[in-house]
Amino acid sequence: MYYKWKNSQKCIELTQYIYYINSYHYNWHTAIELIIVLRGKIEVNIDNQHYLLEEDDVILINPNVGHATLARTSESVAMLIHIDPSYFKAYYHNYHLLCFNCISNTSTRYDNSFKKIRGISIKMMEAINGKTAEEKIYYESLLHQLIATLVTNFPPREMPTVDITGYKEKTEAVKKIIKFIDTNYKSRITLDDLSKFSGYHKSYISQIIKDQLGINYYDYLTRVRLREATYALTNLKEKIADIALEHGFSEVKAFNTAFKKSFGKTPSEYRKYISTEKISMHMLNEKRILTNEEYINILKEKQEEKNPNLEGKVEKKEGNSVNMELQYIEDIEKSLYDSLLKVRKIIGK
Repeated sequence: MYYKWKNSQKCIELTQYIYYINSYHYNWHTAIELIIVLRGKIEVNIDNQHYLLEEDDVILINPNVGHATLARTSESVAMLIHIDPSYFKAYYHNYHLLCFNCISNTSTRYDNSFKKIRGISIKMMEAINGKTAEEKIYYESLLHQLIATLVTNFPPREMPTVDITGYKEKTEAVKKIIKFIDTNYKSRITLDDLSKFSGYHKSYISQIIKDQLGINYYDYLTRVRLREATYALTNLKEKIADIALEHGFSEVKAFNTAFKKSFGKTPSEYRKYISTEKISMHMLNEKRILTNEEYINILKEKQEEKNPNLEGKVEKKEGNSVNMELQYIEDIEKSLYDSLLKVRKIIGK
C-alpha cells in the first residue's frame, strides 16, 4: 500500500501510503503532509505543540515544519499523503508560502469537512494503481476534490512574504549548507564555520535558511541532533549523558531541555516507553507499510466495531456519525462513477 503519482504537465506529484506508526520519526520536508488515523492513537508533535490523535482524526502538516509521530497504542495505523506544493502554482502567486490550519479533535472529527477528507482519501487509495486513461483521470479528479475540500473548508493563508529574487540560487545555497550540517552535526558548528564552508556571509546564511526553512540554522542543527539521538536511545546500555555528548549537545542538561521542548517528555521518559514496548533501533528506523489485505481487514474491522449489524448495506441511524460517513463515501463513489461515464463518452469509449 505504497504508491507514487506524478503528472509533470499539471505539477502533480504525490506519495500515498498506509503504515504502522512505531516510535518517533522526526523529520521535515517541502511537501504538504496529510495524516489520517485509521486505527489506534498517535501523538504528533509540531513546532513544540503536542496533539493526541485518535481513530478517524485528521491533521495537515505544512511544508518545512519539523514534526514527529509516536504510537500511543500498539498496532496504530495511519494513512499518509504527501503533496508537492507546486500543485498550487497555477492558482496562487506565492504558492510556496501557503499555510493551512487543519486538525480535527474529539468534537470536530465527524464534521462534514473531515468526513469528506477521509472519504476522498480512501477512494484515492483504492484508485491510485490505475493504468488506463480513464482510471488516471478518475484518480486525479479525486485529488482535485481533496484539494478543493481543503481550500474551501480550511482556507490557506500566506506566510510573511519573502524576497524571492534569486530564489533558485538561494535554494541551492541552502541545500549545500544543509548537507554540511547533516554530515557534521556531531561537531560544534557556528555561523563562522558555515561561512567558511559556503563562502557566503554570516548574515546571508541566516537570512536564506530562515527564508527557506522557516527556522534559523541552529534550530535546524538541533533537529538533526535530536532525530539521530532518538535512534541512539534504543540502545538501553548506553548512558543518556553519553548519547547527548556524542550527538553534538554540550551537556546532558541541554539535551534534556531540547528533547522535552520538542517531544513533551524527557529522554528518560522516552527510553522507558521504548523499553516497555520493546522497540529496537531496527524497528525505529523501519517504516512498515501495510499490505492490501491488511488494509482491507482494517476497514472491515472499523465497520464491524462501529456497526456490528452491517450486512451489505449501511443502517441509517440518527446520530451515528460512522454510518453517515460510509453513506457519504457511497455518494462520492456514485458521483465519480457518473463523471467517469461522461469522460468515457467524451473520448469515444
